[in-house]
Amino acid sequence: MDKFMESRWFMRIVGLTLALLLYTSVTFDETNLQKNASDNPPEDVNTIQNVPLEAFYDSKNLVVSGLPESVDITMTGPKSIVQKERYSQNFTVFVDLNDLSIGKHRVKVKVNNISEKIDVKVNPEYVNVSIQERVSDEFTVEPEFNEAILADGFEAEGVSVDPRTVKITGAKDVIDQIAFVKATLDIDNVINENITRKAKVQVLDRELNKLDVVIEPDVVDVTVSVVNPSKEVPVVIQQKGKLSDELELESITVEPKLATIFGRDSVLEEIKEVAAELDLSKVKEDKTLELPIKVNDGLNKVTPEVVEVKVNVKKLKDEPEDKPVEEPEEKPVEQTISEVPVELQGTDEEFEYSIIEPDEGLIEILLNGYKEDLDPITRDDFTLVANLSGLPPGEHELDIEATGPEEVDWELSRKTLKVEIKEKTSA
Repeated sequence: MDKFMESRWFMRIVGLTLALLLYTSVTFDETNLQKNASDNPPEDVNTIQNVPLEAFYDSKNLVVSGLPESVDITMTGPKSIVQKERYSQNFTVFVDLNDLSIGKHRVKVKVNNISEKIDVKVNPEYVNVSIQERVSDEFTVEPEFNEAILADGFEAEGVSVDPRTVKITGAKDVIDQIAFVKATLDIDNVINENITRKAKVQVLDRELNKLDVVIEPDVVDVTVSVVNPSKEVPVVIQQKGKLSDELELESITVEPKLATIFGRDSVLEEIKEVAAELDLSKVKEDKTLELPIKVNDGLNKVTPEVVEVKVNVKKLKDEPEDKPVEEPEEKPVEQTISEVPVELQGTDEEFEYSIIEPDEGLIEILLNGYKEDLDPITRDDFTLVANLSGLPPGEHELDIEATGPEEVDWELSRKTLKVEIKEKTSA
């Protein structure tokens, strides 16, 4: 035995045996580690926010309110599977309302088409919904706009909308709350002409809260018609300064004698005349000047902008003291006769007639002549007539036929009359 243990072969056999034992031990430990790793894979927790929430119900006949647009879901499970679901998002988050009756319900949110190896939690887990009958009705749209967008002097003649009505669909109790259906024109720049723009339709309750409904169409055309009111007024000359001592003013005439002013009606009512300013200190001889007409506050336009003013002067001569003083030669003057009525002729008993312009059908007459000839003249010396024979209903602008004194020059402040004709309504 001693010889065998001391032999070279014995040592070789012992070494080989120890090597085999060591290899078996290492292999066994690695196998157990791999087995444990496969039996207990690492876990992951991941939350996906704002996942769309679907609802299954009879959308043709029912309306559902109270549903959030999205929910959050938290997935817990093997990391590889959680990551796969997170990036693919093939799952569906939904509530099934098909078997529920009309009324209020508390419904569980469900998740479909997701791995069974994952634990899924939904936030919120339950939602409160209201199921109601879907109804539709037609409503008239009320167009609106802010009058501050009108340019100075312009007024809104009217505002219209196309289409005039829209179809509104929603829950019956929401439809019953509708108090206003409006289309508001949203414009930043000022306007001085007719415009048409797109406007979104809004549906509001009595407290002006926006209601959750479907509007068809939800955008309409809003048209604003604008006008620039006008009237004719006399042009007067405002004098400033004075002539030199050796000159005397003989006459001042202006052409044209009338100007058309443009602005809002409230401003036009207060303005009776417009003026051009003449500086007499600059006049040294007979002269014809072009002077601008002053634009009163509140007006946006005057036509014409410039008038022709003719100034006649004469030089004074030094007279002997014993020479009798001659009476100054009488000079032409201007006078105005106001509120001369226009008579309507050719009326028909089947119609009603109303004068739109000028107010109450009253005209001013401008007289030009010597004072002694003008003073006796009154409005009774003039006859103003507008003939309406054969005119149909509507608005008409008619020429004014005028007769008056022949010994003086005179002119109407306006030559036309605007009349509205309507059919009489039966009592």
